[in-house]
Amino acid sequence: MRKIILSACILWSLSVQSQVKALTEDGKEVVLLDNKTWKFVNESDEKTLETIETNEEPFEKTKESTFLVKSKHVDGGFYYNPKKWKIVKAPESATFVEYAFNNISNSTVYALFGSEIMPVQTLKNLKDILIPIIQRNSDYFKLKKSEYRTINGIKVLHVEYSANVKGLDFEYIANLYLTDGGYCSVSTHTYANQFDANRSEMENFVNGIAKAEKAKETVVEIKEGPPPPMAPKKSK
Repeated sequence: MRKIILSACILWSLSVQSQVKALTEDGKEVVLLDNKTWKFVNESDEKTLETIETNEEPFEKTKESTFLVKSKHVDGGFYYNPKKWKIVKAPESATFVEYAFNNISNSTVYALFGSEIMPVQTLKNLKDILIPIIQRNSDYFKLKKSEYRTINGIKVLHVEYSANVKGLDFEYIANLYLTDGGYCSVSTHTYANQFDANRSEMENFVNGIAKAEKAKETVVEIKEGPPPPMAPKKSK
C-alpha cells in the first residue's frame, strides 16, 4: 500500500532541509516556515476530507491530445499533446510510475502517469488510502477538492490539493481511474507561484485519462525525424 502513485509527486521535490514542526497550546500541529511564518500541518476542511462531491458536467480530452499511451499493468491509459509535453526520465525510486512528462513551454510543470495492481473496491476507498499517505509525506497539506467526474466516458476521482514539501509550496491536480485489476493515475504539479498561469494546461493534461487495453510494449517517443534518403550514386 506504500506505492500509491499520486504521492510520487512528493518524491520529485528538491532535496532541501525539512521544515520544523511544533505543537500549539491546544495540541494542534504546525509547521514553522523559513520566512518566520507558520501554518497548520493540515488545513483541510473536515467536510472536504470526508466527502466527495459529484460534478455532473462531462469532460473530454482536447482535440490536440492525440497520442495514446497505455499502461503496461492495467487496462488504462491517457492521451496527451506531444507538441506541448515531452517524456522525461522518471525518478528511479518511483518504479510504479510508468511515464514522466515535462511541459515544453514551462519546465516547472511536471506530470506523471502510472498504475498499480491492487484490489481497490471503490474510488472512495482509493481516496481514503491516498490522502493519509500524502499527509505523512508533506510538511503542510490542504485538500482543496475531491469529486467524481465523467471524463472521456469513464468515472474518475478528481483531486486537487496544496502541499509544502521540504520547504517548497506545490499545487497538484490528478485524475484516478479504477480498472478490473487495479487503478491508474494521471497527475500534474507545479510550484504554487506558477499554478494560476498553468492551471488550464495542467487540467488539459489530466483530462486525457481514458480506458485502454493493456500495452504489449513500451512507448518510445521519437524526438527527431528520420534522416533524408541518400541520393542515388551516378553511374560512371
